[in-house]
Amino acid sequence: MLMPVVLAMSVGSPMAGRYLDRLGSKAVILAGAATLTVGMLLLGLVSQSLPLFILAGAVVGLGLSALLGAPMRYIMLNEVPSQDRGAAQGMLTIFTGIGQLMSGAAIGAVVASSGGGIGGYRTAYLVVAAVALAMTLLGLGLKSRAAEMEAARAHAADAARPA
Repeated sequence: MLMPVVLAMSVGSPMAGRYLDRLGSKAVILAGAATLTVGMLLLGLVSQSLPLFILAGAVVGLGLSALLGAPMRYIMLNEVPSQDRGAAQGMLTIFTGIGQLMSGAAIGAVVASSGGGIGGYRTAYLVVAAVALAMTLLGLGLKSRAAEMEAARAHAADAARPA
């Protein structure tokens, strides 16, 4: 039942990388978070039919492909000086792992506190949709493509200076 998510992520990840270079991280993150919101709303509201569940899973996969991996690393690499990039990548990996562990526990708590079963999962999907909507709104605060490029040029110039 997770294959639509996985297949959509395998298609969406290279697309997200291409759009990252063309449009910048803000556009990719906003599109991914909005797509994830729609997918989670579909799961929470209309997932009782198998075809809609599969469609919703594919939409969720497309959204996740634009949020995980390359876009986050792209932002991180453009925001830190070159000598700190290794540490920044490591911290991003640690925070991603912590987020996955905490979100799994939180979703389980929502499902259990909502009575379990289908109703509990529906509630959990709607909660994740609300979080994804909040991510979409927070994504509006990311740098524009021009500002990203300027920061990257500034870091490259700093790295080229002799110590």
